[in-house]
Amino acid sequence: MKSGADLCRELIEKADHDLAAAAIGAQHGAPLDTVCFHLQQAVEKMLKALLSFSGVRYPLTHDLDELLALATPHFPALSAFLDRFDDFAPYAVELRYSSSFYPSEDEVTAGLELVRELRSLLQSLLPAHALPPTE
Repeated sequence: MKSGADLCRELIEKADHDLAAAAIGAQHGAPLDTVCFHLQQAVEKMLKALLSFSGVRYPLTHDLDELLALATPHFPALSAFLDRFDDFAPYAVELRYSSSFYPSEDEVTAGLELVRELRSLLQSLLPAHALPPTE
């Protein structure tokens, strides 16, 4: 069985892959709905990583508000992100199955900045052994 730190590190590595895919997609004209899906997935995995590190069993959910609410008592600095991921909710499921909602380039740019801000915070909150190795 993996330790909380091991699972944390693996989830952050996967989140980094989602963030990289989103950034590359945004730079090279990928469909913005796909870019936003990867942004939502990056945030979800980062929050689940923090919960894993803290030993908190989290529900199988895409609800970022729920995950953030579970993680904030363990990492109070996350309170700076309360309500900032509200626009990400449709990126998890709705965006993949409906064409009635489509993000703008401005939303993608803002989303990339927000996810990078969260990733930077994780870097400062977690010990080195819970983070992926730097390249």
